Amino acid sequence: MYRSSSCAWRILLACVLVAGGTSTWGSDPVYKCRGADGQPHYQATPCPSAQRTEWVRDYPPDPPSAASPATSATSAAPAKDSSRPRARTAARRQKTAAQGAVISMHRNAAACERAKKARDQAYARLGLKRDFAASRKLDDRVNDACR
Repeated sequence: MYRSSSCAWRILLACVLVAGGTSTWGSDPVYKCRGADGQPHYQATPCPSAQRTEWVRDYPPDPPSAASPATSATSAAPAKDSSRPRARTAARRQKTAAQGAVISMHRNAAACERAKKARDQAYARLGLKRDFAASRKLDDRVNDACR
């Protein structure tokens, strides 16, 4: 009895070690490089000498598809029909990827200042008699205006 449980533990330990070791096999490294222009570049190959390597991370490959041959044959026909929207979307993404965008911290600085001024006036009018709900409502208005 003692001998069989010892054998079971050894088998379990071997399975755990094998399963743990296989998770890193075949992983694909991703390199984050920063060029002279300051733009980050993510790639699967090491950074060239002109770029600085910021970090390298290993990611396991995607698991193989579990689709059977019969399923893949039936899904091939609809894929042809849906290829046009994907191509348009990909072209649109490529077009917008080259353009930069800056999102302002404030939608409207004047509206933010007006909301802050209105809150300060309401605080002065209410004094210390204001409750949490009133303070929260005024602060939420300022948050919405200054977002």
